[in-house]
Amino acid sequence: MTATAPLDTVDTPRLSRNREFRLLWIGQALSDFGSSMTFIVLPLVLLAAGYSATVAATIGTASLVVALVTRLPAGYLSDRYDQRTLMLLCDLIRMVAVGSVALYVLLRPVPIALALATVIVSDAALEVFRPAQNKVVRRIVPTEQLGAALSLNQARAYGADIAAPAAAGLLLSLSPSVPFTVDALTFGASALCVAAAVRSRRSPEPHVSTTGPRPERARFRTEFTAGWRYLIRDRFMRCSAAYFAGLNVAFSALAFALILGVGRLPDGAVMVGTAMSAAAVVGLAGSLLTPLFQRHVSLKVTLASAPAIAAALLALAWSSGSTVAFVAGFCALCLLTPVSAATFATIMAVAVPEEIYGRVSTTSSLLAQLLQPFGPLAAGLLLAHLSLPSTAALFAVALALLAGVPLVLPAPSQPNAPAQDRSSS
Repeated sequence: MTATAPLDTVDTPRLSRNREFRLLWIGQALSDFGSSMTFIVLPLVLLAAGYSATVAATIGTASLVVALVTRLPAGYLSDRYDQRTLMLLCDLIRMVAVGSVALYVLLRPVPIALALATVIVSDAALEVFRPAQNKVVRRIVPTEQLGAALSLNQARAYGADIAAPAAAGLLLSLSPSVPFTVDALTFGASALCVAAAVRSRRSPEPHVSTTGPRPERARFRTEFTAGWRYLIRDRFMRCSAAYFAGLNVAFSALAFALILGVGRLPDGAVMVGTAMSAAAVVGLAGSLLTPLFQRHVSLKVTLASAPAIAAALLALAWSSGSTVAFVAGFCALCLLTPVSAATFATIMAVAVPEEIYGRVSTTSSLLAQLLQPFGPLAAGLLLAHLSLPSTAALFAVALALLAGVPLVLPAPSQPNAPAQDRSSS
């Protein structure tokens, strides 16, 4: 979707009148809000129970590990089974998991085993829910409105991140169990919205190129790896996944460099808090601006703009020593990275065959986020040996190099290419 290929939407009803999409969006907005609160509150509850900061931090590590481990199986499940059933099961599982914490915290301190079990179960269910939801959105939203729908879904997550911290603090002051109770209720509301909005429909069976019967184990392996084979054979998807892997690790490293580098300055905590709030707001703005970019800006310029502008601002931070310029570089990534991500997701939703869409999207997401956990470590090592301006200079060079990658990207593949052309063994 670029400025050179505008889409005609004259005969298509407005997205706001799409009942199925509207219900699904509302349900997920509520559950995103509840999950954002739990993400903040659970470590605080563990700290209040006497656990060390290191033990409480294992919650974040467990979340990352579960997401990476379950992502590919989640894509396979979303392609093979009814998405409505999967989404309802995931919402109900998360409601029970978080509800058990809400009930337990009323009686006694939450044990770390229960906290970890809740995170593992909830995050695994979330990973299954996402590709199933993506397939449903692709089905209920007209092709020409997919860009707007995906940008609204992205804006929904940013909105939850903006509202959740204040709500978490307020509800936690009432009782430690209240935020978890609210989160459990949001999953119940999401399940009701899914039940009302989504019709049961099993996706077409994945195509398996064969001349005769195949052993079940070989067939499973062929179907499970369809997403990998599609990405390997599609040069645009393959190169884009590599580009986003670099962008995500740079984003993660820059965020922690801001927290660690600015946080140790006088009044650094206030500056970091303000910067993170500003980043969430501009991220929301970027998500809402995505349809405008897709109509008027070429794909290569869209993908190159985020690292290029951030690199320029970080170079300014290096030359001037300005902390404000450093924060501005991070905010530039927060503003334009959602545009790039939603644009790529739209192209994928249009081009990838439906029967393997879940596996392709989760495989691409896994590759794009595989290096991201190393970002905080890289930021810590840089700041241990360099000043904040010198660290900004290295980030500027890395992002400038990354900005050149989209300029040599191949053109996207043709929409809806037959699955057997890309996924057969």
